[in-house]
Amino acid sequence: MEKILMAFLIGLFLLAPAVPGYAGNQGGTFTLDPFTGIYSFDRAQHLDTRSYYGLRGGYNFTDSLALEAMFGYVPTETESMAYVDRDVQVYRYGLDALFHFNPSGTLVPFISAGLGATQTDNGSNGMPDHGRGMFNYGVGVKYFISDTVALRGDVKQAMFSEGGDNRTNTEYTVGLTFLLGAEKKAVAKTGDTTAPEVVCTSPDSGVTGVAIDRNITATFSEEMDRSTITTSTFTVKHGTTPVNGKVTFAGTTATFNPSSGLEKGATYTATVVAGVKDLAGNALANSYVWSFTTVSAPKIVSSVLITLEDSHFDFDSAALTESGKTILNYNARILKENPKMKIRIAGYASASGTTEYNQKLSERRASAVKNYLVKEGGIAQDRLAVIGYGETRPAEYEPVPSNIYSEAAKANQRVLFEIIVK
Repeated sequence: MEKILMAFLIGLFLLAPAVPGYAGNQGGTFTLDPFTGIYSFDRAQHLDTRSYYGLRGGYNFTDSLALEAMFGYVPTETESMAYVDRDVQVYRYGLDALFHFNPSGTLVPFISAGLGATQTDNGSNGMPDHGRGMFNYGVGVKYFISDTVALRGDVKQAMFSEGGDNRTNTEYTVGLTFLLGAEKKAVAKTGDTTAPEVVCTSPDSGVTGVAIDRNITATFSEEMDRSTITTSTFTVKHGTTPVNGKVTFAGTTATFNPSSGLEKGATYTATVVAGVKDLAGNALANSYVWSFTTVSAPKIVSSVLITLEDSHFDFDSAALTESGKTILNYNARILKENPKMKIRIAGYASASGTTEYNQKLSERRASAVKNYLVKEGGIAQDRLAVIGYGETRPAEYEPVPSNIYSEAAKANQRVLFEIIVK
């Protein structure tokens, strides 16, 4: 059996030079590894060394770090003559952590360690069934023959205790690793000595009014070595403050994805630093820097135009009273006389009741005012913005929130008109 395994290993690695090299182990991918090999038992177990078959399945959390589960099967025999039925089936289970070295290379060595168990089953006239836990460790290597397939070889030892003594089993396996969900990697052109360039960006340099929830992209003249383009080499800053985010790729385009929205009315500077490389190892000669400005925040040029108090609404309701409608009719005329004026209608509530209820009441009252101005006052909807603050911005402190008739409560139950653009 040892000769068969050795021939199989030699045959696999003789095939490797016949195909182009690929790189390598990829984070964020699942793996499937059918294997075969030899399983050698500790002498004290009195079990023959035999062929070994199994399957591994795992997940690469990063290019280097992975976790995999495995199942193996060893059909063997006991060396003891004390049993009529000497056939033994050994089942192997395990969960291992793997750390890969040179993960972006074609040849990727790794180490492994984990916990496992074996279950030994026999016939009715054989040795008793039993199971045992073990700690296993080992070394291995993967040779990538395509973006998604690698030849794999492992040597592992499993340590366990039996009868108060330490025992060791050894396994030698070869097989294939299939990367599921792997991203196809481009291959550098032979003889490429041309330095890459940034050919366009989005947003373009100098653009204003950029949405605060958008990504920033840089497109190169050719495929790049993605390991050289990270949040350290593709940066976005507001002044001297870095923007947190991550970098992703699609074709020749690198995309910076901010972790949160950008600030309104702020100027940002994006940079792709010199030294990032294409697939042939040619470096960007100079840093590429560009700036853009996000959409401006609404500017309040005046404070309060009018205030609708609690008495201008029905009790605990968003329905307007006649006095409230009278005030709105007057202000509708002011808005018509000033067509460039835009208004933010802000609703507020007192502290009585739940926070959720007060928030909804403030929003309903602000919306009721807007609807009245649109339907009855003839004001265009795009001139009116609505926001509800609930009980979060009181005009006066309420020492007894349950007293809804206090002067403080009445002062806090209001709707304000704020001029945004004049």
